[in-house]
Amino acid sequence: MSLQGDRKAIADALSTVVGVTGYAKRPTTRKAGDGWPLLSSLERAAGLSFTVTWRVLILLPQDETKASEWIDVHHEDLVDALEQAGFFVDRLEPVVLAASGADQYALQISMRSE
Repeated sequence: MSLQGDRKAIADALSTVVGVTGYAKRPTTRKAGDGWPLLSSLERAAGLSFTVTWRVLILLPQDETKASEWIDVHHEDLVDALEQAGFFVDRLEPVVLAASGADQYALQISMRSE
């Protein structure tokens, strides 16, 4: 699949999870539950193919306790949806994104595809 096709597949997979809206690229106006992929790296695998590493960001509620609870409720469904779409999820990590005005809690998912 192409990188553009992967982005769409990731967005579609994210959107199957209740409380999550997937986008192929970062939306201009964002809210908790919005998620999108970022290309992390392209690494040459055996032969001519590349292993693609993706970072997926999903915005979380801005209250620390609610952000933790959101992850508790959604992490397994997110992994299931992404793996059913053909991606291999390596890691889920809460992160803080610098933003103008106030920092933004997010869940970062690291995963691979070929």
